[in-house]
Amino acid sequence: MNTDMKRTRGFTLIELMVTLAVAAILVTIAVPGFRTIIQNNRAASQSNELLTAMTLARSEAVKRGINISVCPSTNQTSCVASTDWKDGWIVFTDDTGTAGLKDGTDVILRVWEGLSGTPTLTQTAGGNDVQYTSDGLIASKSSFTLSLPDGYTRYLCINATGRARVQETTCP
Repeated sequence: MNTDMKRTRGFTLIELMVTLAVAAILVTIAVPGFRTIIQNNRAASQSNELLTAMTLARSEAVKRGINISVCPSTNQTSCVASTDWKDGWIVFTDDTGTAGLKDGTDVILRVWEGLSGTPTLTQTAGGNDVQYTSDGLIASKSSFTLSLPDGYTRYLCINATGRARVQETTCP
């Protein structure tokens, strides 16, 4: 055995080229899948913000024994008479029962800023606000549609008992 032979370590050029080709193929396959995951998570996250507001309003109505309203708001201090909610919304005590109208005796409980990106968030049933009574019910069922620009859509459905849920199909 010849002890003068040098042992080489590392990769040959062919091995390196094959590795890079396999990596490029894997990245090409994986990137569209990640985009889908990101868009689904974004739609779920933004619809869950409105779900949180409805859940808070319902629980506060029962806890305080008064009406609590949720309405769209562009300035986060007053309601706007619109079915467009993408610019934000407020949850407030509505002890006088004037749903959709925050008056002088009402207290804002929580404010949500507008949604990021360019989604649309529209109230498709139930007027242009949601009012929970002291027993956690609403006058009529309400629904919302959140649509992202690349076609991802979520629906928030509130039944007459006040229970809100997010789903991927239209509200019944």
